Amino acid sequence: MNINAKDLLRLFMLSLACYREARGEPQRGKRLVAQVIENRVTDPRWPETYVGVITQPWQFSAFNRNDPNALTFPAEDDPAWASCVAAAQDVLSAIEPFTEANHYVVDALRPRPEWFQEEKVVAREGAHVFLRL
Repeated sequence: MNINAKDLLRLFMLSLACYREARGEPQRGKRLVAQVIENRVTDPRWPETYVGVITQPWQFSAFNRNDPNALTFPAEDDPAWASCVAAAQDVLSAIEPFTEANHYVVDALRPRPEWFQEEKVVAREGAHVFLRL
């Protein structure tokens, strides 16, 4: 396999974010989470790197210091890890985005965040609601 360090870091960070945020979701849900990150990377409102987007404070809860998932790493034989890597690869190699969403929230979360607008919902999958804001 011939992969450069930048591409390897993109794949790892996108896979890790997917694992921490959506490892229990269906494959489509994992791809949607990964696509939200990809959409932010290409949007000038957010940092222009995967590391910058994923680790931006208070954006992805699994990367906040006080979150129990912040120190969660997969075992190399964890099937959820393999499916998260596959979801990240799907998003990174896609010609067209899987969604236009740039936000998501756990559907059961109440009260909803201030930024939540029902009319901006573009997808629902598993435990998540995806929005284009």
